[in-house]
This record gives sequence, C-alpha cells and structure tokens, in this order.
Amino acid sequence: MLRVFAALIAGAVLAVGASVAVVNVASPTPKPPDRPLYNYGSR
Repeated sequence: MLRVFAALIAGAVLAVGASVAVVNVASPTPKPPDRPLYNYGSR
C-alpha cells in the first residue's frame, strides 16, 4: 500500500512539473516595449 501512495505522489509531482514546463514554453513572458509608457515631451 505504501508503494501505491509513493507512486501516486511521484506521478502527481511529475504531472505538475510537466504542465508547468509546457505552460512556460507555450506562453513566454512578453517583452516590455522599448519606449516610455507616456510621452511627457521635453520634461
């Protein structure tokens, strides 16, 4: 019974790790634009 619980916990950890990796690869963080957000003119 202990082996079953250990296998379930290991499978859950691997599944969470794989899903996090897939989400990070599928949607990379957007780069901020190279221009200021507001144009304050010459101030």
